[in-house]
Amino acid sequence: MSQDIKILIVEDSPTQAEQLKATLEKHDYKVEIAHNGKEALAKVKLQMPLVIISDIIMPEMDGYQFCEKVKEDERLKNIPVILLTSLSEPTDVIKGLKCKADNFIIKPYNEEFLLSRIRHVLINFELRKNHAAEMVTEFYFADQKYLLTSERLQIIDLLLCTYENAVQQKSELEQSYLQLQKAHETIKILEKNYRTILESNADAMVVVNKDGIIRYVNPAAAALFSRNAETFPGEKFDYPIVAGEIKEINLTDSNGAVLTAEVRVVETNWEGENAYLATLRDVTDNVKLREKLRMLSLTDELTGLYNRRGFFTHVQQYQDTVNARDGGLLYIDMDDFKQINDTLGHDVGDKAIIEAANIIKKSFRESDIIGRIGGDEFAVFVTGAGNIDYDVFLDRLHENLQAFNSEKDHQYKLSLSVGKEYNSPENPRSLNELLIRADQSMYEQKRRR
Repeated sequence: MSQDIKILIVEDSPTQAEQLKATLEKHDYKVEIAHNGKEALAKVKLQMPLVIISDIIMPEMDGYQFCEKVKEDERLKNIPVILLTSLSEPTDVIKGLKCKADNFIIKPYNEEFLLSRIRHVLINFELRKNHAAEMVTEFYFADQKYLLTSERLQIIDLLLCTYENAVQQKSELEQSYLQLQKAHETIKILEKNYRTILESNADAMVVVNKDGIIRYVNPAAAALFSRNAETFPGEKFDYPIVAGEIKEINLTDSNGAVLTAEVRVVETNWEGENAYLATLRDVTDNVKLREKLRMLSLTDELTGLYNRRGFFTHVQQYQDTVNARDGGLLYIDMDDFKQINDTLGHDVGDKAIIEAANIIKKSFRESDIIGRIGGDEFAVFVTGAGNIDYDVFLDRLHENLQAFNSEKDHQYKLSLSVGKEYNSPENPRSLNELLIRADQSMYEQKRRR
């Protein structure tokens, strides 16, 4: 019964020792652990185990030396010693024979094989009690002479064990080979499926290696760039690739058309090489719509000029990107607009606002920023250095206004009051300050009329 069998494990690795102990205790063996050969010898002399399982590579005293010490001791020599080995060298078997080891177990071992080895040495231990005659054997191996003094059965047993280990290893290798073959077939199927998914995907997909070289493009990507897919591999991908990034980039196809694509990048493996998979979706129409909506949010629907929000946004952008200390602001208000609205109606009032907007637009440059910032109020930010002659613009505004009023088919005449405020490097002001001062200047002009 295994519960009556005490086994000593000699292993310097605490983790491996505990793992082996847990395996044996699961099958009701009594187990003790020694962490080196010297400690093991001391334990064996105090209380003899029925079997010793010893690692070979250990500090202070290795497994061969430990086994030799056990077999030299008349009281201990009949204890079966199983050596844990990698059997990486042919001489490992000879060393095992020299130290009179009873069996080998090759690392890494499976549980079933380990238990069968223990049962085997216990059975052979009983047989060898009755055939304990030793024999001296002299032989040459690898140009070296060896002299062995071992029992005949022990030699046969160890050689058979070595053969069984080889058979076991062969079986495990064959199993591993079959598993590798199966895994290889699975990988081939997965790669085929992966390519099929890429080929049939409506989004453009580009595989780029870590050096930025294109390895593959799917048909959708070839269509996006208006090129043959086979012409891409080996070329440098012209756009920066960062895993996990989502961004929009502008592309130019072979016909010179500019497109906007949303790019999403993930890491992938392509034919055994670490790479990036970039998915490109044509969002040109979405971007145009978005820009249109953005412009609508910044544009006055009636006049087509910037609304208050659009005016502030564009002036701020100008001040941030050019020079906040230059430029000047004109605040323009329609005179007697309420009377036009009240006597001629709102439709005519709207027409008057449109005409006033057109006159203002005609009087200034394309670089100047013009907005309708209230019902009948307009603002013009004149861009440029402080040496601009603003009277030139005001004269042009007056001329255009006069030309409109001289036409006979209008139900009303237009009049505009203008206030102005200039920025200067010596005394730069914010847009709000300019508006307030220009507004005050405009009302002073109204009062003087």
